[in-house]
Amino acid sequence: MMEMSMVAEGYYAVKSAYKLNQEYKANTPIIDAVYAILYEGKDAKSTFKKLTEKLD
Repeated sequence: MMEMSMVAEGYYAVKSAYKLNQEYKANTPIIDAVYAILYEGKDAKSTFKKLTEKLD
């Protein structure tokens, strides 16, 4: 976000989806991974590696 002059599509949608999923106890590993990268500062490469291992 800091490097862009505009907001990336889906940035705010991920936060909304994550909050809804937490409220309804939904299992959404992809949204959880993207949220962790965008809002918690997690490393993208390692987060997606863990995600792919979980989905296999």
